[in-house]
Amino acid sequence: MKKSLFVIFSFFSFYRAHSQDKMIHGKVANTSKQALEYTTVALFKNDTIRVKETMTDSLGAFAIHAPQGLYNLQLTQFGHEIFRKSVHLQQENIDLGEILIDESLMLRGVTIEIRKRLIEKKIDRLVFNVENSIAAIGGDALDALRVTPRVKVKNDGISMVGKSGMAVMIDDRIVQLSGEDLLNYLKTIKSEEIKSIEVITNPSAKYSAEGNSGILNLRLKKAKKDSWNSSIRTIYKQSTYATGSVAGTFNYQKDKFTLTSGLNYLDGKFAPVESNTIYYTEKTWNEVNNRIDYEKSFGARIGIEYAISKKISTGFSYNYINSKPHSDNNNISSIYSKATNGLDSTVSTIGNENRTKKTNRLNYHLIYQLDDLKRKLTFDFDLLDYSLGSRRQFVSNRYLPDLTILPDGYEAALSHGIQKIKNYSFNLDMEHPIGFANLNYGARISNIKTKNNFEYFDIIENDYKYNPEISNAFHFQENTQSFYLSAQKEFSETWQAKIGLRVENTQTEGNSETLSQTNRFNYTKLFPTAYVSYVLNPNNTFTLNYGRRIKRPGYSLLNPFHVVNSPFSYSNGNPYLQPSYTHNVEFEYGYKDILISKVYFSYLQNGFDQITIIHPSTNIQQITPKNFMTSKTYGFNETLMLKGFNWLNFNLSADVYYASTRTSIPETLNFNDGWSGEFSVSNDVILNKSKTCLMNVTYQYVTSGVANVYTNNSSSKLDASFKMLFLDKRMTVALNFNDILKSNKPVYTTYNNNIKNSFQNYYDERALRLSLIYNFGKSFKTKPDQSKNSEEINRL
Repeated sequence: MKKSLFVIFSFFSFYRAHSQDKMIHGKVANTSKQALEYTTVALFKNDTIRVKETMTDSLGAFAIHAPQGLYNLQLTQFGHEIFRKSVHLQQENIDLGEILIDESLMLRGVTIEIRKRLIEKKIDRLVFNVENSIAAIGGDALDALRVTPRVKVKNDGISMVGKSGMAVMIDDRIVQLSGEDLLNYLKTIKSEEIKSIEVITNPSAKYSAEGNSGILNLRLKKAKKDSWNSSIRTIYKQSTYATGSVAGTFNYQKDKFTLTSGLNYLDGKFAPVESNTIYYTEKTWNEVNNRIDYEKSFGARIGIEYAISKKISTGFSYNYINSKPHSDNNNISSIYSKATNGLDSTVSTIGNENRTKKTNRLNYHLIYQLDDLKRKLTFDFDLLDYSLGSRRQFVSNRYLPDLTILPDGYEAALSHGIQKIKNYSFNLDMEHPIGFANLNYGARISNIKTKNNFEYFDIIENDYKYNPEISNAFHFQENTQSFYLSAQKEFSETWQAKIGLRVENTQTEGNSETLSQTNRFNYTKLFPTAYVSYVLNPNNTFTLNYGRRIKRPGYSLLNPFHVVNSPFSYSNGNPYLQPSYTHNVEFEYGYKDILISKVYFSYLQNGFDQITIIHPSTNIQQITPKNFMTSKTYGFNETLMLKGFNWLNFNLSADVYYASTRTSIPETLNFNDGWSGEFSVSNDVILNKSKTCLMNVTYQYVTSGVANVYTNNSSSKLDASFKMLFLDKRMTVALNFNDILKSNKPVYTTYNNNIKNSFQNYYDERALRLSLIYNFGKSFKTKPDQSKNSEEINRL
């Protein structure tokens, strides 16, 4: 197979055919006949599907090659539309001549204001324009994701409505973090730095197959051409306790050189509450854990781009995060006797955990535009260096109802250790349009190494005794080699198709030095993708797509080390955990920019999750991940975007789905199924004529339903946001009220070893957030004759 792939890639790399596309060209100038360079020229189909894009050169000239058909030609400067024309490509060469732009339409100060829609539909993704969201202003990337359509943010990860976890990319580059570490990383990215969030439910073969329900791609804002700009912001957040943060950015672009940078610091705390009730045969355990979580982190980033020539550009980006989270736990387990309906005893566990996390992420990339046929080669090198040091201690006592301490109810322990992760990858992509189709092919090599060393000590009469049965040294290594090939073909003005295949070969090795146990796995998997698009007319489009995805377990889930929460509760990883696989099928209909309707089906195989295994004889709860699920989900999603008046934007999202889950382990329910629904209404209101005072009100409602082996009751969430602009819109003051009614508290119930277990976690979401953001900068003045003769200026 590898030899065949090599032959295919070599053939396409050296094969060159003359394009059968038509060409449209022209020149853009102002009314004074001065050429307008750096003007973006784009061809759209159905006003929403961007087919081709280029930029005018120093003489204002442009040329675009595209298949025969009817298009809309759009000219934009700095994101603002300045010209639009309908064109019909029939002949080989169409000359539009000189397009004159009225200078009053050009961006000088704030002459005009053209805003993108909050939600845009493209052929393979949904685009949420964060820069136009009132609700996201003044927060971080997690706050922006919480208001992104079809996305759910929970304390343990990011998922899609009705599906499991999603992978996350920043500017098309995958983030090699998961779970809590991914969430903490996203907190360092401020929402004002994000231009848009792309929800890609069925990614093409070009992207990594990681993420059972697709990929979230966060596109950050770029430095504006021939200018520098800076932003300073401070945020105060009040939930049960206060949290404060300060941040700043500086961006610079001149000629061939581009610099982006940012710093941020956060310090504060919040008070989550975790509770669960276990209904044993003779007793009922009601456990409440009141935590105080402290946050303290510092982050820095820098990125440099340089255009070596018209065709070659290169650059790097570096991100650094140093965080020191701390947690205080006060866990009270009240044990009630069913025979007497009274309190039998109480278990009190007080503990704390100190952690130190350091993350270093480096990317180097090189982009080579081979020729005017739009052949482009992209090379990326990524490096992740992550370390976690932790120290956890607890003391537990058991009391009778009269507060008498039971002599055998005392237990205390200390655990500490360090986890180190190193990941590097090489990625090569080739965009290669030829006569019959647009080809895209490439390869990726990735290596991940993680080392875990944790020691556990029992504390007996102030003496620390090493416990070798719970201590563990665990090392894990994963190597993946990936190859992909995709082809996109436009058969007519109405029909378009794209197919692709990705091959991933993975070798893993997990070694527990403490247990003298080594686990090795080697597997090769195929991930096909297919898309078909039909444009009935400019107002109605249909798309059908299919994709297969993989979800690999996070590194911490593979570590067998025991984390003891109390004498009756502990969690551990599973070194035998295997990836899960999902088949996704979607059929979507779009009407103008108003309505998006989607019917979808998802089939999960070998699914894994953390489950709580209850041992009735000892009353001990073991939290561990297992591969045990096969799930099917049928759903319908509706997104409606309306503009009622000049001062009101209305967005409605509804998702109704039926899910069924079968399990392969005896501890859980054998089968669970049911209907679920999630609805949200978001209203953006402009409160004054100058558009300097805006408001957003969002209401979300989740019906009772099922989630894997759990059932849940209904819950809701009401948010409100206010945004005010001052100093010629350079200063923004934002006020956000989150979960005003404190109603986002669903209760989940399941059965384990025939014992009913229900839990409710509330992570202190009701909060007020006040943000002050000040933007300033300056454009560089260049003489017209200088820019006309500057052919080597960066056009990226």
